[in-house]
Amino acid sequence: MGYNTTIMDYKRLTEEEFTLGYPPEKIFITSDLHLFHTNIIKYCGRPFACSPKGCAEMTEFLLKKFDALPDDCLIWNFGDVYLNAKMERSKIMNAVMRMKRNRKMNLILGNHDFMNDKRPFKTFIEFYTSLGFDNVYKRPLLFGDYVLSHEPVFLDKKDTCANIHGHTHQTFVTKDYFMNDWNKSFPKRKVDQSRYKNVCMDANSFDLLRLDGILRQRSAAL
Repeated sequence: MGYNTTIMDYKRLTEEEFTLGYPPEKIFITSDLHLFHTNIIKYCGRPFACSPKGCAEMTEFLLKKFDALPDDCLIWNFGDVYLNAKMERSKIMNAVMRMKRNRKMNLILGNHDFMNDKRPFKTFIEFYTSLGFDNVYKRPLLFGDYVLSHEPVFLDKKDTCANIHGHTHQTFVTKDYFMNDWNKSFPKRKVDQSRYKNVCMDANSFDLLRLDGILRQRSAAL
């Protein structure tokens, strides 16, 4: 995927756009559910059989995490919602609406979200909005001192912000993360790994993270 842009190019959200009026304790953030994606079980070592039955059990397990959330809250999903191009659209929509219920739910598109069939819609933003997401964003966002993104973004030493991201599953950003050959979008330089927060399901015991907890953790690190 790769963003191939600088932080200054990202859309900056107002407080109302980011929170939709919800306090930090009622905002939950997650990423990389990969609903209905059998092979993610093998790739990430998820504790389910790598089979259609195991995939169904995994999907139900993850959806129950959303069942347990407060009825009135905001959910931010940082991408890779599901991956199964042959799945019936109604089944996908039912899963999204089960996560949402009467809540608000925003999405930053991940690389795998662009692999699903968006027809008859012209854009993926229109497609995922039709599934039930309230606001859908294609690229990283800025809010306060945070970059919100699917893939980790390069933070220069002079940048004062932190990056809340998905994409890496159970792997955490290290100082050498951007030194790898696959990095075609950012400078091949070392970073301060303490400024990256991985909100992937696989990195957080398959739990959604509350924003107030993320903010406290960041404050303690300063």
